[in-house]
Parts: sequence; structure tokens; C-alpha cells
Amino acid sequence: MKKLLPPTLQSFSDLLFPRSCLGCNQYLNFHEVALCLRCQIELPQTHFHQIHNNPVFKKLKLLFSLEAASAAFTFQKEGRIAHLIHRFKYNGNHQCGIILAHYLANTLNESVFFEKIEGIIPVPLHPSRERKRDFNQAEIIGKILSKKLGIPHFTKVLIRSKKTRALAHIGEEARWTEIKDAFKVNSSSINLPKHLLLIDDVITTGATLNACADALKKNSSIKLSIAALACRL
Repeated sequence: MKKLLPPTLQSFSDLLFPRSCLGCNQYLNFHEVALCLRCQIELPQTHFHQIHNNPVFKKLKLLFSLEAASAAFTFQKEGRIAHLIHRFKYNGNHQCGIILAHYLANTLNESVFFEKIEGIIPVPLHPSRERKRDFNQAEIIGKILSKKLGIPHFTKVLIRSKKTRALAHIGEEARWTEIKDAFKVNSSSINLPKHLLLIDDVITTGATLNACADALKKNSSIKLSIAALACRL
């Protein structure tokens, strides 16, 4: 994340070039970085990393076998996290995603349930969508986690072979049909670690993660754990 200047210089800089909070657009004080103190306090943190059998784990374990699961924040429509993630994914404001990814990395680093992770895999976008957006938000999250946790980041293992409609714009039942068989494992991926952390931005129904897990676990004995910036409860 961008570091502050020394206090005197930062105060002078803010007079000339006022900085705005990414969460509420209010002007930042000299000691604040990207998010104002109020927004930082009001971020809806889940603390799921402290509880193995948390709501995200309970939801996903009904779909596929997994070792651990967590999300740093709860996602509410029109909420502050929704605003930050929307700016990240659709407006290309990478700083929003990087800030939230640092929060997620800190929680995982504190958790005993994620100590044995050996590799990080981001949920891939279809190539056409990634070209249009010019980045994959899950890869950016994975890169931050890899650096902070000291765990290898594998970006070419999973391939999104099926171009699906935007799942956020279709009903829950339709998502399962739309995403079915949408992923495959790159045939050149060999000697993968046995315990992988699958990364996404938001967990909703779990349909996307389930489809990824199906592809990864096919003819494989890998163990999966899951982490995301946010979850809908």
C-alpha cells in the first residue's frame, strides 16, 4: 500500500492535493491512508478465521470436501465493502482491492486453520472477459496473499474454458447450470502442492467455487481451503 510522507510534508501535500477516502469520499487526515478512520472502524469484519466451523465453511462443506474456509468481511448490498469491491472490479481501482487483500492476508496469517497451505490458486476469468477488464481481481488478491504469507501463487493451473454470463446478474438456481463444467485444469500443471488455497473476491452461493473444486479434485488427491474478501450470509 502507498505509504504516507513525513507528517509535516503530508499535511502540506494534503493542502495542495487533498486525498479522499476510498470508502466515503471524505477528505483524509494526514495520518490516514486510503481509508478514513471511521471507514476502517466500520468495515464489517467477520473474524471467521478464528472459528473453524464458521458460516462460510458450513455452506461450502455441503458442496465439496475442504479443510478450511474464511472471508474477511460480510458483503451487504450498498454497503461499504460492496462499494469498495465494485470500484475494484468494475472501475479498475486496484488500490481498493489491495487494501482489502491486506486485511484478508492479516487474518489468514493469524489463523491456525491456514497454517498448512502450500499453494494459492485464484479463480480465473474467461480470457475474453480478462482482456476486456485488463486484469483478474482474484489474481491481484492472490498476489498480495502470496507475498504476505510466503506461499507460491499459481495463476495458470485453472482455466475458465466456458464463457459464462455474469453470475451476479442471474438468479441463484441459474448460476449452477451456467457455471457447470466451466473450468478445467491446465494439462501442463504437474507436481502441484497437495494443499491449495482457492481465492475469490466474493462468496455468494458457492457455485463458482464448487465448479473450481470439481476441476481441481478430478483425478487428484489435493486438499482445498477457501478464502475470499467477502461473503454474502
